[in-house]
Amino acid sequence: MIGEPGFEGNGSPEHIPPNIPLDDPGLAFAAAIVGLANIILLVILLFTYVSNYRKLKSSFSLGLVLFALLLIMQNLLFIFFLVSREGFHGPGMGFPVLSLNIIQFGALIVLLKITLV
Repeated sequence: MIGEPGFEGNGSPEHIPPNIPLDDPGLAFAAAIVGLANIILLVILLFTYVSNYRKLKSSFSLGLVLFALLLIMQNLLFIFFLVSREGFHGPGMGFPVLSLNIIQFGALIVLLKITLV
């Protein structure tokens, strides 16, 4: 905290402990690959939901279509920002963001499995 001994307050790389990687291109690449896999799963779900909506005309099916579209946009934006910013730039950001993408992938696998049953 500010005012504590050893706090410099400027956030420059010289004050980051040496065991925290500043940028790991491997994690950025892995996160982009998982993001692409998420988009593929979401497109499969989207086609399924659109097909269901055409048959049933239910508001629930329409909501699922919107849900899939929004998650596709989220993943596209994530990959765009990842590529345009050339990876992760911040102490230790790569692993947490990759972890979130992997969790989303797992959730989409479960959703796809129960949707196609």
